[in-house]
Amino acid sequence: MIQASKIIGTGLATTGNSVITIAPGNLPVLVQIQLYKVLNFKEAFYFLLDKVINSLDKVINSSLLLHKNYTTNTYNDLPIMEKLLWFVGFSDAESSFSINPKYTSDRKVCKISFMFIIELHKDDLSTLEYIKRILKIGNVRLNKEKCTYTVSNKEGIYKLISIFDKYNFNTTKYLDYLNFKKAFILYHERNKDLKIEKAEKLVAEILELKNSMNNKRIDFNMPDTHKVVITKYWLLGFIEGDGSFFISRTDIEPIFSIELTGIQLPVLVKIKEYLENNLGFDSYSKYKLKCSSSIAIRSQKARDIGKPSVLLIIKNINILNNYFIPHLENMEFITKKGKDFIDFKIICEAVYNGSHKNNNIKSLILKLSYTMNNFRLSTTSGLTVFLSKSEIDQIVNAKPTIEHLKDGRVRDINSNKIIPYYINSVYEIKIGLIVFL
Repeated sequence: MIQASKIIGTGLATTGNSVITIAPGNLPVLVQIQLYKVLNFKEAFYFLLDKVINSLDKVINSSLLLHKNYTTNTYNDLPIMEKLLWFVGFSDAESSFSINPKYTSDRKVCKISFMFIIELHKDDLSTLEYIKRILKIGNVRLNKEKCTYTVSNKEGIYKLISIFDKYNFNTTKYLDYLNFKKAFILYHERNKDLKIEKAEKLVAEILELKNSMNNKRIDFNMPDTHKVVITKYWLLGFIEGDGSFFISRTDIEPIFSIELTGIQLPVLVKIKEYLENNLGFDSYSKYKLKCSSSIAIRSQKARDIGKPSVLLIIKNINILNNYFIPHLENMEFITKKGKDFIDFKIICEAVYNGSHKNNNIKSLILKLSYTMNNFRLSTTSGLTVFLSKSEIDQIVNAKPTIEHLKDGRVRDINSNKIIPYYINSVYEIKIGLIVFL
């Protein structure tokens, strides 16, 4: 057995990063193959083209299922579909449904109102205005440190039903939506002659639905017909709600994570599958992914009085820099988390190139990390010192200290030595002539 990456002689010629191996006769050769490599333009183009064609095919062969009492303009053009998928993903993370009975003095229900709610920090006011603008329904109000988007009128709720019936929630919020929708239809589509004060059976059914949703829910079994479907724009919306870009400051390690309550494990499993199948990994990298914790799902015990949680986490810098970030950066972030993503991208590239080993660059990265996430909020206590353009440029233009070779090895530029723990490659047995270009 000949290991191609270690032989120098008549069977192997090397020029820079190019390797040509010739195995005499049928002598087997052990070939080292790079994992998590940077996609070249041709590979990326055809991979994205295939995804676009598949997406268009789904759009052409689908139609919006509207509730019988509501009609609207078509949502089938691609830009609107992407916005709605983002909205559903964001709602899966950030929204809630509320059923509010109004009582008479003798404790009889005389009216029931229904409300869809998204509440955010006041710095994300523009996000709620964006939602109102694309849906053309609802109201936005600002109150101290919070801003709230609500839909409570009959026509607006019907429009939401038409959207959520088409693009399902993936989390168990779907169950709360079903309760909300059923109660809403029972109330608004009852016999017109039936006054709510006398509809005791109907009111009891609506109150039972109300009392088995949100924090009072104990049954989390999804209907057999429900499927978790992860799409690119649903995932972006969900990440803007529940995702996190941050840095482990002890070792300057960029980390992406999504943390949910333990009952949402099936959603994280599907997100993991989506990432494995849609970021453009070659077959070798896919195999490694499925046999490693490069994209990991972990369980965490309950903290204080909270619930157990599950965590999807990506720490592998090759996956973050070469696959995950390129997958997200051609889409538009709507919330302030887009600013964290931009900073995260800058840090990931510096770490990928080894620039963070320079003490000056390391200190700038640490300084940048203290301007991300909650440090960015206008209500943060203390002074947040943001980097100047010159300091950002220093990180972006810093000289690499490592070189990523085409066989998956990483070379220290200063010492010219291979760094063992950086290697991302597999070996494959080849017979006969082997050529690396």
